[in-house]
Amino acid sequence: MTTLTVRKQDGVFVLDSGAHASLRTGWTWRCGEIRTGTGRWTVAPTDRRRIGFTAQGEHGVPVRLDPRRSHVPGPGGVAHWAPGRCGGELVRDGHRLAVRLPGRRGGPIRVDVTGEWAELELVVLTACFALTSQRRRRTLIMMAVVSGASG
Repeated sequence: MTTLTVRKQDGVFVLDSGAHASLRTGWTWRCGEIRTGTGRWTVAPTDRRRIGFTAQGEHGVPVRLDPRRSHVPGPGGVAHWAPGRCGGELVRDGHRLAVRLPGRRGGPIRVDVTGEWAELELVVLTACFALTSQRRRRTLIMMAVVSGASG
């Protein structure tokens, strides 16, 4: 098993995999841009509730994370994505990516990698975006509820 870390540096999330890979987002986390050594992708939710997410480049959608149907680059069977409140897990053919969000804001995101993954940096940063975007959505909803209740 390999452990990777995603940290925020100068407004960009950077993966410490040894390759240059980064994720840039907007304030609401509605969409973002992933850059790796192999290209650039737009990452965004596929629905209003932010359940499914895709990373799309000029040649299509190499990564789709959705609890109902997911796919990732490379050979192998069906990928299964299981997001949760504090993290998520992607499994395919016994290979596993376990993403754990930090308990405090601004802390590093931990990713435990088991097995071989094609386009690892792209898949990891898409998973990080998916989980953090869902967390951001929950925060914005809570802020709206509190604001409406006190107004």
